[in-house]
Amino acid sequence: MEQTRRIALLLDRGLSFVREVIRGVRGYAADKPNWVLRDGPPSLRLVSQVRDWKPHGIIAGLVLLRVAEELTSLGIPLIDTAYMLPDLQVPTVDVDHAAIGCLAAEHFLDRKFDQFGFFGSESVGYSRSQEEAFRRRVEEAGHTVSSCYTEYLADLATVALWKKSTQKTQRWLRRLPKPVAVLCCEDAPARYLADVCSQIGLKVPDDVALLGVGNDDLDCSLTQPALSSIAVPAERIGFEAAALLNRLMSGEAISERLLLLPPLHVVTRYSTDSLAIEDETVQAALQYIRENAWSDISVNDLAEGIAVGRRLLERKFRTILNRSVLEEIYRVRVERAKELLTDTHLSITAVAERAGFPNTRRLDVVFSKRTGLSPREYRRQAQAR
Repeated sequence: MEQTRRIALLLDRGLSFVREVIRGVRGYAADKPNWVLRDGPPSLRLVSQVRDWKPHGIIAGLVLLRVAEELTSLGIPLIDTAYMLPDLQVPTVDVDHAAIGCLAAEHFLDRKFDQFGFFGSESVGYSRSQEEAFRRRVEEAGHTVSSCYTEYLADLATVALWKKSTQKTQRWLRRLPKPVAVLCCEDAPARYLADVCSQIGLKVPDDVALLGVGNDDLDCSLTQPALSSIAVPAERIGFEAAALLNRLMSGEAISERLLLLPPLHVVTRYSTDSLAIEDETVQAALQYIRENAWSDISVNDLAEGIAVGRRLLERKFRTILNRSVLEEIYRVRVERAKELLTDTHLSITAVAERAGFPNTRRLDVVFSKRTGLSPREYRRQAQAR
């Protein structure tokens, strides 16, 4: 019989992301009957109890430096899943936050925004990584980014700091040229920013388009309007963290201390469901496509639906969006197919139908042309993350 392995999970279960991470750890442990899991919050008061329990390994969301130092001093295998203190020499498994920044920039650039903002923390490692990549991609496109920092986590901020932060955030929002596209480093600050916009009379998404990170169902649904967010492979992070911990507990040397998994996709809700385009004809056409792309619409149907000539419509799309009307319809359908392939176990036939394709053959052709992968290959890669 294998020796019992006691595994401490010091993770904040109040967060949707963390619950998925724990589910991933449990998925890995399903094949490890000798693993005993015990969880609790990553707080300083719990460290002494962890020490007394004598775990063989720890998976933790290291948010506070003092907690991280106490846990590392125990001298047992430790994996971080928070990536907030990147200067720590602790093996870390998380989402690739630089890839998140690039994905967010593409999401906004595709919607023709030319004013950009970033809202996050100056002290948190993953926030800095997102901002650097977001800024780099936006600047490559010939634009600039205005940033505002706030300590939105309860562990890092006092009530007085929150009050000052609100005043600072209001001033920043008022100064931003409109319409502006803002990436928030998490869903919680995106929700906070939506509330501040409401307080000072700014409309989301007409004045300020907001994009969060994490796709927390509660945070994204509590705002008016609902928040768009970048989905991350949280369950896979937990699985990989457990696998890495197992290697460390087995005495294996680890050469790479940082394992970053790619984000999944943007879950588009109303907070970014707009395009920074002044042409009313193109605006109306894009709105029509977003509402009807899942039905069997043609370019002629679209032209008739918004009462404009097809030739004029095609010319405006080419001039303003640099793509045809049909390409835009297919772009929207492919994005929907990506979500269904990643987040559901629907058959390819059902995915094609729900994404607006007449059959699986047409889905295969269009999807492969836009992504370089067949729908099945995309699903296999996405669900393996």
